[in-house]
Amino acid sequence: SGSMEPGFRRGDILFLWMGNETIRVGDIVVFKIQGRDIPIVHRVIRLHEKPDGSVDILTKGDNNDVDDIGLYARGQKWLHREHIIG
Repeated sequence: SGSMEPGFRRGDILFLWMGNETIRVGDIVVFKIQGRDIPIVHRVIRLHEKPDGSVDILTKGDNNDVDDIGLYARGQKWLHREHIIG
């Protein structure tokens, strides 16, 4: 879609790896949203760590003007680890 240009272009091949490392602001992640067939590749721009140890994740395409809340499922404001596939 061009949302990560110039770093990644439509049609680029990405090799995914999902380790146990902590996700950090600035990381590029691949995530799936309920109701969408195609994964999205965007950058983590904000994290919110909860007292129970879980982490809320907000993403944005490098070439986009706004964050990804509008792309998430209806009523969803954050991604969680289970949405991240690489």
